[in-house]
Amino acid sequence: MDTNIDAMKKYSYINSARGIAIIMVIVIHCSQIYTYTNELLRFFLTYGQRGVQLFFVASAFTLCLSRDARKNELFFIRNFYIRRFFRIFPIYYLGIIIYFTFRYFLGSVKDYTFSNILYNLTFLNVLVPSARNSIVPGGWSISTEMLFYLIFPFIFVIFKDLRKMFLVILFCFIGFLILYLGGIKFDSSFRDAISEIKQLPVFLVGILYYKYHKKINLTTAFFVFFSFFVLAYFLWITEYFFLMPLTSGVSFCGLMKILEKTKLDNIVFQRIGIVSYSIYIIHFVFPFFIFPSTNSILVFILYVLITIALCYPIGIFLQKYVEMFFINMGNNLIKYLNSKKQILS
Repeated sequence: MDTNIDAMKKYSYINSARGIAIIMVIVIHCSQIYTYTNELLRFFLTYGQRGVQLFFVASAFTLCLSRDARKNELFFIRNFYIRRFFRIFPIYYLGIIIYFTFRYFLGSVKDYTFSNILYNLTFLNVLVPSARNSIVPGGWSISTEMLFYLIFPFIFVIFKDLRKMFLVILFCFIGFLILYLGGIKFDSSFRDAISEIKQLPVFLVGILYYKYHKKINLTTAFFVFFSFFVLAYFLWITEYFFLMPLTSGVSFCGLMKILEKTKLDNIVFQRIGIVSYSIYIIHFVFPFFIFPSTNSILVFILYVLITIALCYPIGIFLQKYVEMFFINMGNNLIKYLNSKKQILS
């Protein structure tokens, strides 16, 4: 028990990273009902959408931690998929029900076709423009994460070899450029369908950070964080938006080290981060269905604070009674399968 407590304290900054990420996401979605007063403010508020990349980096880092901790586990790949599925699906499926209910009473359920729902139930919605965000707002990011889970056990093995690791990154980058530049000749649906490929390098950056984070000092972390943030602004004003996820991912590696080594890692961010997944799924209700539009910055700030204040206790409830229930169910299934295998052998 003491070892687990020490481990939680040691890696508390990961929860802080998730806490910051969900606050950023809430900011961007509340900003969609706020009228901007100047372009610089617009950049800072819309940069909140990069909170998703912070989630991806933290997720890749956590998966690597978990993989090393279970390196001697039998049937790791099978157990990995079971754990990930039981971690993700309950709250996401609940989101499908919640947003159908809101849209039903608003009389706008035309997107809830059998195929769109099926794509969301199987987490393939990011690949289908009509299903990407129409069933659960922001559902594309959960689908992207699930697709990354699908390849993670194999990517992790490849990344043990430095040469293979850089070849994978190079091929991903070249492949993305070919698809992206080629997609310009096609319609918007095709461009949208391939656009999420740009998220894969963000996960790879997270794995790289895990491999080398012990060699990074605080000075380097500050340099990486701020320099790539400035680069993101340059890409934004020059409209090279497709490179922003990757540059933001690199920037957030610096932020992870800053959180690890400074008091920016604090109890507020940690507690929000622990329930950040539930908050992510439910927070859209407030800016998308409840709050009216505003041109007041003070009202906008109030929207953000209200959303956090209301979603946090809901997140605690869902994490305690839904997330943990199904996580334990997944762990029990793993124990059952392991025991069955031992009996057969």
